[in-house]
Amino acid sequence: MATKSDEVAPAPPLCDLIYLPVSADSVQCKHWNNALCCIRDIVSQPPGFGTPSSVTSAVNACAATLPAAEFSDLLQTRNIEGHTALYWAIVNNRPETFSFLAGFISQFSSDCSSDLRLACMTTSDNELFTRLNLGGNSNDPKDEPLRRSLGCPADEIQVAGSEPNQFVASFRIRMFQKRLRTTQDMRCEFIAGGRIWWLRFYMARIKKIWCAEIGLSGDSLPARPSSDAVLLIEAHKQKNSRLSNALQISLELADRYKPEPKHLSVAHVRALHKFEYSTAPEICNELGDWVMHDNSIYVDNEGTLHAKLKIKLSLFATPDK
Repeated sequence: MATKSDEVAPAPPLCDLIYLPVSADSVQCKHWNNALCCIRDIVSQPPGFGTPSSVTSAVNACAATLPAAEFSDLLQTRNIEGHTALYWAIVNNRPETFSFLAGFISQFSSDCSSDLRLACMTTSDNELFTRLNLGGNSNDPKDEPLRRSLGCPADEIQVAGSEPNQFVASFRIRMFQKRLRTTQDMRCEFIAGGRIWWLRFYMARIKKIWCAEIGLSGDSLPARPSSDAVLLIEAHKQKNSRLSNALQISLELADRYKPEPKHLSVAHVRALHKFEYSTAPEICNELGDWVMHDNSIYVDNEGTLHAKLKIKLSLFATPDK
């Protein structure tokens, strides 16, 4: 006859299997687990599920059971299908829920920011990506302190696209010359077509020539341009000068990923060939000396660069066999 100790315990519910802090006591574990189950249910629901007041009440009840720091950690930990609760609030189109949950976080952790970048890419939401400042500090840590020192407002990036495989990104880069003279290398990120792109202005170290370059961030889905991209830089009327036409720069595919095979092993050549089609090669061209000219017509009276990037992607990115 089986004793009570021999009886097989029922399998715990799914939410009880989620990782809990090792150092927490059993009561705190229970609070953490219950809060996580509740938050998961909220962010997993489709848009329109529940009233704002019911969501607010449920989240506040969860937050009341944990210290503020622990509740913040709970929201920023990848504990729901490998992603954070904030990720799912974005992907499931719950903007009010996302905003309310984000209010419990004083500053996003680096891991949470990375997860939010993926969420914005999944939803192709450049507006949220820009508003949360997910493209600046993570890739150019020098730019944010420099902008604060200069009293420089944030850059503006807007994306529009009438076709699935092409887009136009419009840039307003504040204090363009002053920042570029200081760092000699500026980069901004944006989301278009379900990818995370960057636009870079820099001084080529060998040729000592100012260049513009675009490419995909390391955490982006792959893409391949079908033709050269076009960067249009708007001209502005300056004192004692006439309004000029926009400067049009064709950004061409760089050949840096196509070195001579004879200098590489077969395995290296195959790796490069695979890499070339798994991420977009950089697309670049020279800018010219106008970048540093005083009173340049290509920045407005406040020093802002106005530019548009037009790019079309290939519908088929499979390499020839």
